[in-house]
Amino acid sequence: MRRKFQLVNTLGWLIMGLLPPVVRAAPDTHSTPVSLAVSIFNDAGVPASVLRRAEYRARAVLDEAGVSLTWLDCGVPGQWRGELGCQAIAFPTHFSVRLVAGRKAVSDDTFGQSYLNERGEGNYANVYVTPLSSAKALSMIQEGDLLGYVVAHELGHLLLGKGSHSAEGLMKARWEVAELQEGARGNLLFSHGEAAKIRSRYLAAAARAGILVAGTGK
Repeated sequence: MRRKFQLVNTLGWLIMGLLPPVVRAAPDTHSTPVSLAVSIFNDAGVPASVLRRAEYRARAVLDEAGVSLTWLDCGVPGQWRGELGCQAIAFPTHFSVRLVAGRKAVSDDTFGQSYLNERGEGNYANVYVTPLSSAKALSMIQEGDLLGYVVAHELGHLLLGKGSHSAEGLMKARWEVAELQEGARGNLLFSHGEAAKIRSRYLAAAARAGILVAGTGK
């Protein structure tokens, strides 16, 4: 049966003027983290130093939400690293993020897109490196950190499902000065409610797939 996939996110940035920072407490699930692998396909040839910083930032954000992230650097075109299991994509335990250059999505300030099927499940996202690497936001935040936050945002859509944009913070559709300021301080995070939903949705999907999650008895 052919499965229909829906574009669920276009992430961009918009600076509206200096705004007071939004204070967001880090989620604390007090539970054994669930495990997620993400295959990073570096079509854009992002430099290793930027990619390492992005990995650090994305792992930190997901860790605060109770998700233990394994970042698989699957290489660049012509030098793919098949030995890492990068093609073993499966919901909800293993997602794919492709870093794309030279292509535009919806608009010049779109940083990422994620895709879900009719059930609100999906494994694939794109991050558009060309607009990100030339964004005015880089005057406020390091490129690696910004890339890491965009990856975390797209993973958030895949973990949370449809309708997962928020009014503020990491899952806001368009990041303004307040979000960039929080990101520069390392505080652009999922909310408590988002972290709880990620966990419950992950566990439900894992149970349906017959996947045993460590520390849950499920």
